[in-house]
Amino acid sequence: MDRIQYRHEIKYRINGGTYHILRGRFGAVMKHDEHAEQGLYRVTSLYFDDVYRSAYKDKLNGALKRKKYRVRAYGLDPGLIRLEEKVKHNNVGFKKATTLTREQYDRLLACDFSIFAGEEYADTAGGDMFASDCAAHLAPAVIVDYLREAYTCEAGNVRVTFDMKIAACTSGFDMFRGDNVYCGVMPDNDIVLEIKYDDFMPDYVRQLLTGVSAIPESVSKYILCSDMLRLSY
Repeated sequence: MDRIQYRHEIKYRINGGTYHILRGRFGAVMKHDEHAEQGLYRVTSLYFDDVYRSAYKDKLNGALKRKKYRVRAYGLDPGLIRLEEKVKHNNVGFKKATTLTREQYDRLLACDFSIFAGEEYADTAGGDMFASDCAAHLAPAVIVDYLREAYTCEAGNVRVTFDMKIAACTSGFDMFRGDNVYCGVMPDNDIVLEIKYDDFMPDYVRQLLTGVSAIPESVSKYILCSDMLRLSY
């Protein structure tokens, strides 16, 4: 059974000037993500949605309870693939994750969710995905790709991320295809700042946001990329 940890999440849409100010502030008091190379790493996610487009519509309409499924890879490394189920309840959410092999990824790409039908996947992201497919037939929806810069601190288990060069794949749904075409979705190279924490956010982290143009906004990379994909057809 996947461990569930409820977390708070605050998002901001910021410009390049605000980014440079805030990265200096966060970098001075928080640890840089140790997995990043030269400060950044690439995140690529294949999102799934059902025949009713529930994930898209629930997010767009601000539903208090919603979920979505995605397959995520870092640096497009086929040896590090995860299925993630992201669930939102009111103002907090949690995420389940199931590690995938490349073969399992290929089967999900072909809409074969039966790989998660066994009891060993009960109460996991895979088992939940199989149940959702049985109820409303899931299928690949869009690939979201971006570069991420991340900072962490132990107090409150805070994680701060700057996501930049956000783009939608307009050439299909296989993340590992070598000739994929991507199209940017943020005007003027805007950046998405996300702050995630468990039970509390330390006051000094909140204070780092003062004096800059950063207003909480319910910006969704999934929605932006889904809209771009539709425009490309």
